[in-house]
Amino acid sequence: MSKTADGLRDTELLSLLIGLIYDCAIDPSNWERTLAEIRRSLGFCNGMFTVWTAPNGLPILNVTSGIADDYARRIPEHGADIVAQWGGAERIASFAVGEPKVLSREREQGIWADTPYYRDWIEPQGIIDLMAIPITRDRDTTCSVGFARHHSQGAIGEREVALARLLVPHIQRAVAISRILDVKTLAAANLVAALDAVAAGVVLVDRERGILCANKAARAMFTGGGPVIDQRGTLALGSAAGTTALRQAMSQAHGLGETPDRRGTDIPAIRPDGSPAVVHVLPLSQGALRPNLAPGASAAIFIAPATGLTQPSGETVAALFDLTPAETRVYLAISDGKTLAETAKALGISHATAKTHLLRLFAKTGTHRQAELVRLAGSFATPA
Repeated sequence: MSKTADGLRDTELLSLLIGLIYDCAIDPSNWERTLAEIRRSLGFCNGMFTVWTAPNGLPILNVTSGIADDYARRIPEHGADIVAQWGGAERIASFAVGEPKVLSREREQGIWADTPYYRDWIEPQGIIDLMAIPITRDRDTTCSVGFARHHSQGAIGEREVALARLLVPHIQRAVAISRILDVKTLAAANLVAALDAVAAGVVLVDRERGILCANKAARAMFTGGGPVIDQRGTLALGSAAGTTALRQAMSQAHGLGETPDRRGTDIPAIRPDGSPAVVHVLPLSQGALRPNLAPGASAAIFIAPATGLTQPSGETVAALFDLTPAETRVYLAISDGKTLAETAKALGISHATAKTHLLRLFAKTGTHRQAELVRLAGSFATPA
């Protein structure tokens, strides 16, 4: 287990950073402190976090850390060179959202070094490599995070890439929630009173999903048939599998344990009119701000329209239902329409082993038959 200069294990470090990230969901002014802590903890000399509108590209949030004012002011001058440095706009658009990209792995330094941007901005600061991460890219906004490595810190390694990758889902959720709240700083004392003005559904729940507070939009969902339901004071989703996923997300929200990346999953849902929605779970028990927002609340549940969900990957479904790798493989085979016998053959396991995994899948997902498991996979396949 790797440790930082402060002696923190990577799991402890992730716990700290994720807590700071979720504080930013409520108060975006915290991004400056959070970005500084991320880049310091991962061993970068500077960092930049930007959210801008699409398609006109107007920045609505631009935070830098470790960049001297003179260099920060000159960044806009090198816009064309920055794009060219990564291989052009078309190549940048092809980068997968959420996947860290390291410049030295994308293009040879001899190519990207031959630019004014390199000579006037990168080289004078002693920067030897860059990491860029597309956080969101949809019809409304684009968000990205970038980091630079100083020659004294050495090359960007697998640890930095892996840790950055684990942080991405949490940054995505924080950005999504900030957008739901119109990216405004909300005073903690006024948060509950302000929720009725939020167009998205917001429900504050305790550890057992007991409903402590629901805003006007959420109350309308309760009476309108979903996608969230008030079951005698307990929050549920419109399907048994969805409620199971919510229960699992709540369990993960209570403690990071040894797998802090497991909380990086939103829950797809379907609104009564058939349109896709997404359920964001914001833990309220950790961080500096969130414990004071609503006494007794364990999580804030945000329900908003989904602008571009696709069928979750096996990794995502595994996180939703706490599946083992073997159970995930069986789930993917069954959801693809294979029989149990075909699944066993395809995976190279015995029929008895496949059946054992299937029974565990039933227990974890709240289903009872293979047909229900297939319908579960279908319910999570929302339009892109």
